[in-house]
Order: sequence, then C-alpha cells, then structure tokens
Amino acid sequence: MKLLLISLYPVFVITSIITHIWTVIIAFSESGFLGGIITLILPGISEIYWMFKMFGENDLYAYIALIQLILAIPMTALKSDR
Repeated sequence: MKLLLISLYPVFVITSIITHIWTVIIAFSESGFLGGIITLILPGISEIYWMFKMFGENDLYAYIALIQLILAIPMTALKSDR
C-alpha cells in the first residue's frame, strides 16, 4: 500500500494544484477580488470553505475537493514518514 501511495504522490500533487486553481477561479467569480486573493493565499482552509459553499451549486467541484482533502491525509502522513 505504501508503494502505491508513493507512486501516486506526483499525480496527487498535480491534481491538488489543478483543484486549487479551480477553487481560486470560483472564489474570484463568487466573492470578487478580495475573496480570490484570500483563497489564493490560504489553500487548505479556503478549499474546505468553498467545498461546503458549493454543495448544491457546483457538486462536481465539491466532490472533487472532498476527495482531494480525504486523500491529503494519507499523502501528508506518507510525506512526513520519509
């Protein structure tokens, strides 16, 4: 299992960057300039906020952000384990 997580880590990093860019775009369109800048600076907290905010409005984004946040737990543990 650990070998699988190690091999999928680069894919996780790329998908995390894409998800954060998507979050910033949502924040700029929903909250304006200040919300977008705050989202850009605080990735983890802002993705949790926008995930809950987008349930019912943009379910695809909300579920992808939820999956990314759940996968971040073992990936972070793996990274600190090295």
